[in-house]
Amino acid sequence: MKISFQLIRNLIKTSFLGYFLVNNSFCLCIVGFVQRILLTFNLSEITPQLIGLSAVSIVFGRLFCGFICPFGIIFEWTYKLKMKINNSKVLPKVDPKIHEKLIYLKYILLIIGLYLTFKYTTYVICGVCPIGSFAGLNGTVISFILLGLFIILGYFIPMFFCRYFCPIGALLGILSVKPVFKIKSNDKCNTCRLCELKCPMQINILDNMDEKECIRCFQCVTACKKGGIKYGK
Repeated sequence: MKISFQLIRNLIKTSFLGYFLVNNSFCLCIVGFVQRILLTFNLSEITPQLIGLSAVSIVFGRLFCGFICPFGIIFEWTYKLKMKINNSKVLPKVDPKIHEKLIYLKYILLIIGLYLTFKYTTYVICGVCPIGSFAGLNGTVISFILLGLFIILGYFIPMFFCRYFCPIGALLGILSVKPVFKIKSNDKCNTCRLCELKCPMQINILDNMDEKECIRCFQCVTACKKGGIKYGK
């Protein structure tokens, strides 16, 4: 039996979700590492995890989002559940003019969060980030409320939190503006745009591939049966 790439990817993400839920000392949050540096002014806090996540993002793009983030798999289940219930194969779209503005909201929130962390000498972003709810289920009341809210919103708009609010995605996006490995079309592409219809981040893949917004779920690549969309240098 041939095992699909998407099945393997989902198994990896589900495994990380389970590990996050039971181990409250496990942290791969690049924003948390940056906050720690701001609070301590200690360059020894530039850990191998921070260097590794940064390097991977610069070279490969936001692989953390597509393969590790525990919140990401929850959102994937959420929007796919709606598609299953509605028997739909086409993802709902936000008005492009609104969407193109909203994607920058997460970058603004990241800057504000880091500034408040520095000003008030506390982990401001970690205190409200819904992803913190997964670390041994030790999130704050606010983070659990936001978790529920974003899951509901993610039911109607695929990957809502990842698109517009995620501070980790914002920081990884900054590092992934020009990655070495990219998503791109080739001469097998017949411009049917099935790749774009399957993209949960609503990226205009063929005309304006925005690498910093791509979460490396590779739904576009697996959707194209002609091999017209590839990931590489």
